Amino acid sequence: MDRGLLLLALLTIGLTWIVIQQSIAAGPPVAEIYHGDTMLASYRLPESGQPPIYFEAEGDLGLSEIIMDADGVRMAASPCSSQRCVLSGTHHHAGDLIACVPNKILIIIRGSRDDRYDAVVE
Repeated sequence: MDRGLLLLALLTIGLTWIVIQQSIAAGPPVAEIYHGDTMLASYRLPESGQPPIYFEAEGDLGLSEIIMDADGVRMAASPCSSQRCVLSGTHHHAGDLIACVPNKILIIIRGSRDDRYDAVVE
């Protein structure tokens, strides 16, 4: 009886985990822009032929310029000294993120994981 309940509990936890992961990764790619814990904006990434989206995020150091287009999302300019966020390039896969730590700006791409690449192949 106890083993049956344990097996049922583990099965329920496993199925719940799968459902949650699929719901997080569902839908078209969306860029969420945060300053600290506060979401500033959420945009569906433009598809080919659609105009780019420009967004300025006010951070602790000043404005970070973000461009979203058919290629993905990139940080075009930021007031931080290292510029690692700008140099990281364009991101377009679900789960990718761009972080400007000194300015406390974070961009997370959520959505379909169908286009994820295999790191061994790339």
